[in-house]
Amino acid sequence: MSSLKALALTSDVDKSTYDEGVYGYITPKMFQKINEKIPGKNGNWRTLLYYLIMQKQNSDDFRPAEETICKACGFTSSSRYREARDKLCELGFLTHIPYKELRINYQKIME
Repeated sequence: MSSLKALALTSDVDKSTYDEGVYGYITPKMFQKINEKIPGKNGNWRTLLYYLIMQKQNSDDFRPAEETICKACGFTSSSRYREARDKLCELGFLTHIPYKELRINYQKIME
């Protein structure tokens, strides 16, 4: 009988090749929690949350424009961004204060 093993995870180049001044990361546990709490059919919600988590936070020198977020997330319209943002706020994962702040609520995500 052959022994079954999990697949090896490899890459064609070291991912540091694409290091553009990384600001954050998502731990495997956080990734799991997000995927458990946001159904796969709501991919835009996940995409937006992953994008925001990966960005520089708690700094006055990084304030991404809505257009920048839409382009990075592959949203075809601003309404897709706003819908995802509002749903993440309803779940408690984000807090949106118009024209001032978009806060990631890590404690809620990880509970």
